[in-house]
Amino acid sequence: MKEKAIKYLFILLLIVFLIIQIYPVIWLFIASLKDSVELSTTPFSLPKAVTFENYKNVLGDGVIGGYMWNSLKITMISLVLILVLSSTIGFALSKFRYKHSKKIYSFFMFGIMVPVQITLIPLFIFYSKIGILNTSMAMVLPQVGFALPLSVMMFVNFYNFVPDELIEAGIVDGCSPYRVFLQIVAPLARNTMITIASMYSILIWNDFIFANTFISDSSAKTITMGLKDYVGAFGNVDWGATYAAISIAILPPILIYFSLNKWVTSGMTAGATKG
Repeated sequence: MKEKAIKYLFILLLIVFLIIQIYPVIWLFIASLKDSVELSTTPFSLPKAVTFENYKNVLGDGVIGGYMWNSLKITMISLVLILVLSSTIGFALSKFRYKHSKKIYSFFMFGIMVPVQITLIPLFIFYSKIGILNTSMAMVLPQVGFALPLSVMMFVNFYNFVPDELIEAGIVDGCSPYRVFLQIVAPLARNTMITIASMYSILIWNDFIFANTFISDSSAKTITMGLKDYVGAFGNVDWGATYAAISIAILPPILIYFSLNKWVTSGMTAGATKG
């Protein structure tokens, strides 16, 4: 009887937790379907009359499409570099034996402890001197740099569970190290790759701190920076358009997560440590 009560209590707490997590997203979509008057008078009720005027206003000016394209471009380039660099570095650190491999691995692990905030001013000065402010590269470089430590650690942990005999068999059959990696090891690391890709695609898409520091030109703004456009003079905010813009902005991360949820779950529990 006691065990059953604990089980029901756990289920109840889980339901409450889910409601707390899901409610803000549901409320956001509902609020985006209200007009400005209803938002100011009854912000937490269901819409009396559903309107898509907010979405028409946001999509009509065409600006948000450019912001989303900038975010998509930065996200895709960053993900490709993160996966290529971390998967190959992790393979070299895990399976190649050389003098300073442990020191190099420790160097990457040290990167996990470096706060992003303390690097903003030095990076801004450096990017200003080499002339890449207000470009995609100013966003891609720090995203890749700060993602590599954790990504390398995940790949190293996975590769440690790949039997050396499997790699040795490939070499005996005439495979070069590059071919061993591409045809034998990389396919086994699929869950780890998908886990890292899904995790960092959401983080990079939602990034604000780098965009706010390195981007000031409207043509180079990302979607998170673009949301500031709905704040007018004296802090006045068009909340209907803002909620509609936020709803559009969060759709890609939601779709990515739910489409890759199966691999993300398995990658978090097993894929990052074994094949």
